[in-house]
Amino acid sequence: MINVRPLLVLLVATLLLVGCAPSGPPMYTVTGTVTFDGQPVAAGDILFRDATGQTRSYAGKIVNGEYSFESSPGSKIVEISAMRDVPGKVDTSNPGEEVPLREQYIPAVYNTETTLTADISADSRSADFSLTSD
Repeated sequence: MINVRPLLVLLVATLLLVGCAPSGPPMYTVTGTVTFDGQPVAAGDILFRDATGQTRSYAGKIVNGEYSFESSPGSKIVEISAMRDVPGKVDTSNPGEEVPLREQYIPAVYNTETTLTADISADSRSADFSLTSD
């Protein structure tokens, strides 16, 4: 007589594994560097928006001019932003409190009016950006 119990266990395990497969597009770790006027961006944010607007956006932090985060493949519109203290200026809107005034120093052409793009695929998972103040 054949013992079907091991076959049933194998069948159930196979069905569970198939049911646990990740859904959606493949994800890739995207890495790169970001410089501004030849210097690494010390701290900032980078956003990859789907060029077609059909899928979600992916974002990461820029630290010492480098970034790394997960993104789906495809053509992306890239936005980069970074803040810095304005030398000699403080926000005094709260009485008795002086907070350094901060500014977005990356030009709009790289964020709110971006012209930056990247194409992410299994073969292309890196994108470097050299930004300038001009």
